[in-house]
Amino acid sequence: MFKKPRHNVTTPYRTILIYICFLLISAYFSPSLHAQDSKDDAPAPSPQKQYGVSMHDSPALKSASEHLPYTNPDAPKGGILKQAAIGTFDNLNPYNIKGVASAQGLNLIYDRLSLRSWDEAFTLYPLIAKNIHFSDDRLKISITLNPKAKFSDGTAITTDDVLFSFNTLKEKGRPNMRNIYKLVTDVNVIDSTHIDFTLADESNRETPMIIAMMPVLSKAFWEKRDFNETLVDAPLSNGPYKISNVEIGRKITYERDENYWAKDLPLIKGLYNFDKVIYEYYRDDDVALMAFNAGDLNYRREGNITKWITGYEGQNANKQNIVKEEISHRRPDKSYSLIFNMRREPFNDIAIRKALFSLVDFNWLNKNLYHDKKDRALTMFPNSRFHAIGSLTENEAKAIGPFRRKMPEGALSGMLPRLDHNNAQQLRKHYKYADFLLRQAGWVIEDGKRVNKADKRPLTFEIIVNNTEDEKLALALIRSVKRLGITPTVRRLDSAAFQGRLQNYDYDAVINYWSTSLSPGTEQFLYWGCAAAETPSQWNYAGICDPAIEHILNGLVNTTTAEQLTNHMKVLDRILMNSYIAIPLFHSTRDYVAHSEDLVRPSKKALYGVIIESWWEKPKN
Repeated sequence: MFKKPRHNVTTPYRTILIYICFLLISAYFSPSLHAQDSKDDAPAPSPQKQYGVSMHDSPALKSASEHLPYTNPDAPKGGILKQAAIGTFDNLNPYNIKGVASAQGLNLIYDRLSLRSWDEAFTLYPLIAKNIHFSDDRLKISITLNPKAKFSDGTAITTDDVLFSFNTLKEKGRPNMRNIYKLVTDVNVIDSTHIDFTLADESNRETPMIIAMMPVLSKAFWEKRDFNETLVDAPLSNGPYKISNVEIGRKITYERDENYWAKDLPLIKGLYNFDKVIYEYYRDDDVALMAFNAGDLNYRREGNITKWITGYEGQNANKQNIVKEEISHRRPDKSYSLIFNMRREPFNDIAIRKALFSLVDFNWLNKNLYHDKKDRALTMFPNSRFHAIGSLTENEAKAIGPFRRKMPEGALSGMLPRLDHNNAQQLRKHYKYADFLLRQAGWVIEDGKRVNKADKRPLTFEIIVNNTEDEKLALALIRSVKRLGITPTVRRLDSAAFQGRLQNYDYDAVINYWSTSLSPGTEQFLYWGCAAAETPSQWNYAGICDPAIEHILNGLVNTTTAEQLTNHMKVLDRILMNSYIAIPLFHSTRDYVAHSEDLVRPSKKALYGVIIESWWEKPKN
């Protein structure tokens, strides 16, 4: 039935002979075996571990021996930094939302697993973590702790503290932390210095970056306390400063920790140079400015141009010269805007929003309110590469994909009405166009007032503001639209009432802003996403909900290159601008900083602008 083999070699031995023949043939044709002296045959070096992790581009620093470029590693230690905070505080825990507010500066007492570089879009370098490694799909984070990392009482920071911090912040932390940390499906503590996090498949590329920025709390300190309550005692710290004095609601003093565990790390060199950092609390910013001029404070960031021009003395009461600097920056600036609430009348009608869009006489506002020191915002992302100009590009088309046809009219061509007015004739054309749009939408002029043709109700709305400067701006904007027979009103609210109305989206229109970084990500869902439009206490002030935006946002957080990110953001800018959700008003490319003459900043400016942690005080003779 079976034929006998034609030779006496059994099957196993035959297999071995075939394998040997294969090796000999491979050896004969292999250049690596025939050209032993060739330089090309040297074994390839094993790839070095990357220092730091980045959202898109490779980290600028290549090793742990380098310092941040916007610091002076030889900066002297000493002196006091004293600045104002407005309002009050009753909580020394910055990671919950209990009480009125947490104190300013609490970031100085907590180190994180990594430190963010402010000279790169979104790059993190190891701090409490000695090494951070992401898997290729970014679904696993492997962290090795620095064995030198310690709390201010000298106890070691271990993975027990990291695990405790994660679980606590996931369950009881601020909402943004809870939303991200819940995407972790598994935590594996390997030993006291090694811990791994596994992320859910639905997480995005930004999620591991946020996990890598986790602050580390002391388990020994916090497990004896209720994390959900306000904290009035100084917590156990692990950062460069400790709280040395607290007057709840009035003043908080941080003192540099001489035994700070990371003080000799090259990454930290040149940072945290002041012996003390003090925040004095004031109910009113005008009083805070008076305190600065009196010499009670030595550093101030100014946000009011009128105060910048007229409110500063040449010397303070201590006879020290006051230095005023306009320091340029390269970050996206706040998109200050008159924001329309699309959830309610009259701004649920795009025709009305579009009619008002071009009626702001910015040149007049800039001259009379801002001393010609503002720039007109022509985008929702001013001073950034995310400003969409001209027609939709091929790469932008790839970003929007099948939702291209669902973009609003004008988004493809980029043909928006001009927002700057060079002369009165041009402005008159905008008024004629606005009148045309309003009449088409059924709003006509009767007895000098704009009314609905069908039911005769007047076209009006209320603008809410919370400070004198915005009130002046709102009144100027009203002056612009009254020529169309529209009669808006302005209501100035105190901070608490304003925040309450803002959080509940209880307004017709509001003067406010959105902030965007050089590496926008998940926060954009809170600005423009459908879920945020329906959820109080988010930042979708306009109430926009658009399937094309949802598509862009989902793609945005998974972009792998800076170019892809830019294309997604440009498409988002097109949709927002052509949806007429707000009238962009102004922005600035400069930080306005006043300080005493004995404060010094590094010569190299960071990409994000002023980084006060890198400043120092001149040594006193």
